[in-house]
Amino acid sequence: MALRPAPAAPAIDRQNWSSEGSRAVSSRVTQIEGSMKNYLALIFGGFLELCTCDPETLSMPQAATAAWQALPKQFQRFRAAAIVAGLSAIALLCQCGGSQPPAQQPPVQQLAIATATLPNGVTGTFYTQTIQVTGGVSPFVWALSSGTLPHNLSLVASTTNAVTISRTPDTGQQSVAFTLQVTDSDSHVATQSYNVSILLLSDSLVLSSASLDFGSEVVGSQSAALTETLTNTAASALAIVSVSITGNNAAEFNQTSTTCGASLAAGANCTINMTFVPAQAGQRSAGITLNDDTVGSPQSVSLSGVGVTTGPNATFSAFSMPFGTQLVDSTSPPQSVALSNYGTTTLNIASITVPANFTETDNCVPSLAPGAACSISVTFMPTESGDVSGALSMADDAAGSPQTVSVSGTGSTNTPPLTGYCFATCGGPSNGKDLAECPVGEPAESPGSESNWPCGPPGNGVPVDRARACHVSGRSVGHCEIQ
Repeated sequence: MALRPAPAAPAIDRQNWSSEGSRAVSSRVTQIEGSMKNYLALIFGGFLELCTCDPETLSMPQAATAAWQALPKQFQRFRAAAIVAGLSAIALLCQCGGSQPPAQQPPVQQLAIATATLPNGVTGTFYTQTIQVTGGVSPFVWALSSGTLPHNLSLVASTTNAVTISRTPDTGQQSVAFTLQVTDSDSHVATQSYNVSILLLSDSLVLSSASLDFGSEVVGSQSAALTETLTNTAASALAIVSVSITGNNAAEFNQTSTTCGASLAAGANCTINMTFVPAQAGQRSAGITLNDDTVGSPQSVSLSGVGVTTGPNATFSAFSMPFGTQLVDSTSPPQSVALSNYGTTTLNIASITVPANFTETDNCVPSLAPGAACSISVTFMPTESGDVSGALSMADDAAGSPQTVSVSGTGSTNTPPLTGYCFATCGGPSNGKDLAECPVGEPAESPGSESNWPCGPPGNGVPVDRARACHVSGRSVGHCEIQ
């Protein structure tokens, strides 16, 4: 029995396999003669089922083996023709077997605290250091998750991708350990531990710089060396116990040479040469930690650099933007995702779109220069109860276009009511009423929670309406409390 030459398969909508796939298979099967008809229909249907389940992992060798072993004995003499016909049809129908590579996720800068180390301070001298986060969906919540800050220093409240530790330390303390935590609007968490000493006098081991910034470097390429100089200002030699590289991306920063040995003579200096080889695009960070026998040990030097790719690049700061529950016909507070061009040429952006019930504004279109970043702000306004989901989509000239970020939320007509109180940092119900902004009994528009740190342990939140700002006399702006 001979098989007739197969006509071109009809175009198939891959979103509607059940109907169009069945029709395509049926048209193929009508080309087959004799008793092979039913069996080949089973083969085609089986392959189509496999493609429907996972069209991008089924391989042709796997499919051939499965069909060969499943062939009934009475059709063994036709099995070669059956397999060829089955594989030919399936290749045309659903392009199984890896002819289309899996869809690539857009590159994302994962949430991470980029500031790896903090310098020591001196009593009576104003201290200020900014800690930066990369990736994530704003707004952010910063907290001290363990330990305590050196005496009289404080963490300045912030909802942005940076927070500051500042004020003037007034007490000498050695190696104060603490950990900072940041949580983004997608509930991702990043932490970073620090060790800071507050000295009565300036340390005798002086560093030429508190940080080394390598700028931009193509992924996989080695940067030019940067040098850190250590100077001993004491009247006697000091011992250098160890020099180590620590932090999130420590493996990408390398000590290429050094003149520093086990000791450093009085009045002498030595050098440490460092290079940067980024393993991926985006901001990269680490730190040099110096252990020695001075009162300021350990000392630290922060390291930073940016990995870039050839051509334009489009890197989002998050994969998703969940808005939670929102009162129907009300607008949520905005969430923002950052877009960075970690490329060597300009990123040209044709459009940024969001699905129904979501609205976006941005400062990205029409182009983004190499090394630049912009922000896409999204709000959610459901028109009816129920779950809503879709994707923010960006068309551009970078690899992987269009890039997407999933957006989701739930519309509700039954949200918790306001209590009349305003939660403003450490403000409590006893002195926190704001009936004008928080009318008792009105439904919350965006029910959520707000951290009560530093007035309580990190992780314990106060139920609030994130969409309603309020004021407590003598305190900062807060949000209306809900039941």
